[in-house]
Amino acid sequence: MKGLLEELTKQSCDAYVAYDLSDNADMRYASGFLTSDPFVYVFSKEGVATLIISAMEAARARQESACNIVTRSAAGLPELLKQYPDADLATAHMIRNFSGQRLLVPASMQVGFARKLESVADVVIDSGTIEKMRSVKTPDEIEKIRFVQKVNENAARAAVDAIRSSEPDENGVLIFEDEPLTSEKVRDIIHYRLHPFNCDDKETIVSCGEVSSMPHAKGTGPLHANQPIVMDVYPRCETTGYFADMTRTVSKGAPSDEVIRMYDTVKKAKELAASMIHPGITGAEVHNAIVEFFRQAGYESGGSSGFIHSLGHGVGLEIHEAPSLSPSGGELKEGNVITLEPGLYYQGIGGVRLEDMGVVTRDGFDRFTCFEEQLIV
Repeated sequence: MKGLLEELTKQSCDAYVAYDLSDNADMRYASGFLTSDPFVYVFSKEGVATLIISAMEAARARQESACNIVTRSAAGLPELLKQYPDADLATAHMIRNFSGQRLLVPASMQVGFARKLESVADVVIDSGTIEKMRSVKTPDEIEKIRFVQKVNENAARAAVDAIRSSEPDENGVLIFEDEPLTSEKVRDIIHYRLHPFNCDDKETIVSCGEVSSMPHAKGTGPLHANQPIVMDVYPRCETTGYFADMTRTVSKGAPSDEVIRMYDTVKKAKELAASMIHPGITGAEVHNAIVEFFRQAGYESGGSSGFIHSLGHGVGLEIHEAPSLSPSGGELKEGNVITLEPGLYYQGIGGVRLEDMGVVTRDGFDRFTCFEEQLIV
C-alpha cells in the first residue's frame, strides 16, 4: 500500500479510514475480506492495516485477510454506545480513538457518517488513491481476470452454438430446440455455463436487429435471422470479485451489406487500437485515432449515430474502472487491464460491437480474449 502511505504523508494524516461494505471495490481490495455487513478499515501512517469488525466475523477475517483484526468490543464500542446512544456517533468516536485525530477518508464514505466523523476528528477527503492503485494489476490479479475470461468464452461459445444451430421460421424468427430462440434464452444458456465456476452475470446484453443500435439495450424477445445480434458478456467471479468483459456480434445468415461493412470496419478499428497500446500512450490518443479511422471510413463519431461511446475502460473489481480510453483518457501504465471495444450504431440498420480485453505490457497489448470473430454463423 505504498501509494496510500505516500498520500498520508502528503496530507499529514494519522490514518486512512474507510467504513463500508466489501461490495465497495476499494474496500475489498484493501481489506481482502468479503462480508455482508459494514466494517472499518484503518491504514495507519506507520503502514499498519487493521480491520475493526464484529466478533462473529473475527475468526474468519483472521483466516482470509492479511490485515490485523480487532473486534469492535476491543476497540471500545460497547462503552462508547453507553455514552453516545447514536450508533454512528459512537462509531465515529471509536474510529478517532483508534486511528488518530487527522483522518484521510474516501470520497465514497456516506455523507451522514462522514459528518459524524467530522464532528469528532479532522477529516481530509482522499482523491481516489486506492482506485489509482487498483488500476495497476499484480500478476495474481491478472491471472484471476484471465480465469474469468476463459469461463466467459466457454459460456459465449455455447450461446453462439445455439444461434448457429437454430433455423428461421417463415417469419425469420430463429427456432432452437422447437422453440423461439430469445434474448432471454441465450442469457440463460450463458448463465448456466458460468454458474458452475461461481461466476455471475447480471446484465448480459443479447440484442438483435434495430435494438442493437442502442449500445446498452439488454435485448428482449425472439432473435431473427439475417440481423446483427450483439452479445456483451461481463461476468464476475463471486470468489475473487474480479470481472471479465467480451463482446461479439453474430448473425444467423447474411445480414445487410451495410452491417457487413460496419463489421469489417469495427474489426479493423479494434486491431488498430491493439497495435497502438503501450505504456506511456494516453487513452485519449488511442480513442482519437479510432475516431479518425472511422471518419476516414465514412462513419461519424460523438453524436447519436456511428461511434458513440468511449473506446475502452479498465476492468478489475469493477467492470468499469480506471484507466479510460476516451477523449479525456490519461496515460496507460504497465499492468493496466483494459478493454478495446469499438462499435458502430445506426437506427434502422442495427449495431456492431467487438470487444477484447488484455493487459498493457512493456511490449504492447497482451490479449486475454481468444474467442473467434465470425459475423455469419
